[in-house]
Amino acid sequence: MDSVILLINALVPVISGPAAAVAVCLIAMYGAGYILVKFILPEQRDALNKVLADSAETRKVFEHAVHVIEERFRSIEKNVSAVRKDIDKVEKDISEIKNKI
Repeated sequence: MDSVILLINALVPVISGPAAAVAVCLIAMYGAGYILVKFILPEQRDALNKVLADSAETRKVFEHAVHVIEERFRSIEKNVSAVRKDIDKVEKDISEIKNKI
């Protein structure tokens, strides 16, 4: 019985000292890592996949909008070119009329 008491007295400083703190920290880190891997990361992965899917749809809409804007811009360029030709023709006619006068 005395040997058991001596063993307990010898283990008390180890159990209540730095070794116990290290053991508690290791257990806490394992628990936090397990919770992180088991619960938090899958939710974050799902959320990230949803964001990526939404951005893919947004990208398609954006590309279509840019294409429509490009077509309209080309149409405007053609119209401006036609108006410019008409203006040049009118200026030429005005200059011919001025020269006749």
